[in-house]
Amino acid sequence: MSRADAAAQIVRAAIGLGASDGVGALSLQAIANAAGVSKALLLYHFTGKAALLVAVVDRLGDSTAAQLQRAAAAPDAMDAWRALARDRDGLGELALLAALTLEAEVATDALIVLRTRRAAREAAAATLATAILGEVRLTPRVPATFLGRLLLRQLDGLASARGGVPADVLEAELDTFALALLALGR
Repeated sequence: MSRADAAAQIVRAAIGLGASDGVGALSLQAIANAAGVSKALLLYHFTGKAALLVAVVDRLGDSTAAQLQRAAAAPDAMDAWRALARDRDGLGELALLAALTLEAEVATDALIVLRTRRAAREAAAATLATAILGEVRLTPRVPATFLGRLLLRQLDGLASARGGVPADVLEAELDTFALALLALGR
């Protein structure tokens, strides 16, 4: 396994562990165990826990933007957006991303990384919102970036609930947001 592959495996394991069990579960030993590597190998690839968690933030920021872009390119953008909002694993990753920006040991570095990813996330969300409106032959009557920020806030809000929203309440929230989004089209 190459050095890059091993580092990527460690980051993936940290994301999986953090998304399922929360930030508190992200000890170096727990991450090493989840990755199937020794703690020494983990520390060979990352100078410490803070460096690893910043790499996790970097990966999650890229991943979120990519998911939004794929949803925007889907044949039915509305269904793709709703699938993102129902995806417990994806929401767990968004919750992890938000939680890591609050962790004292990585907050500053994580926020710097996230700021560089924010533009990509917002652009992808704006593209998705525009695609949803386009499906019903509407164009945004407000800046698409505004719609993208609304869409991200909605997904981030669902992530903060960590899947604790009952299915009927989730569907009502998605319907309400869809109607609000459509009201912002012309």
